Amino acid sequence: MAFRAPILKPTLFALVMFIAGCPSVPRPDGANLTAASFSVAYPDARSVSVAGSFNRWDTNSHALSGPDRQGRWTVTVPLPPGRYEYLFVIDGTIWVLDPAAPSVDNGLGDRNSIVTVEDDRNRGK
Repeated sequence: MAFRAPILKPTLFALVMFIAGCPSVPRPDGANLTAASFSVAYPDARSVSVAGSFNRWDTNSHALSGPDRQGRWTVTVPLPPGRYEYLFVIDGTIWVLDPAAPSVDNGLGDRNSIVTVEDDRNRGK
């Protein structure tokens, strides 16, 4: 099956990522499970997912729901505290850096967005 990649329209493209204010859930190994929420406004997309170090860069693991009336797609991913690299995947073929988040060199000539999930016990210290 051939994919037809849509033309990116940066003026219609807005990315926002934030750490969810979800309470932590204790795990048997003593770590707390928190969450990161990802959101992207891409009204012309047929599908959007987030792939990163937290899901072994699997483009099928974390599909975003949407679009809503504003064209925004969202997902909340339960994650233990830590630092993760990620990219959004539009229509299964277009890998997109989140311009609203910090990024790092990925060692392959490109960049990855990063998110840090904090342990609730360390917040506000």
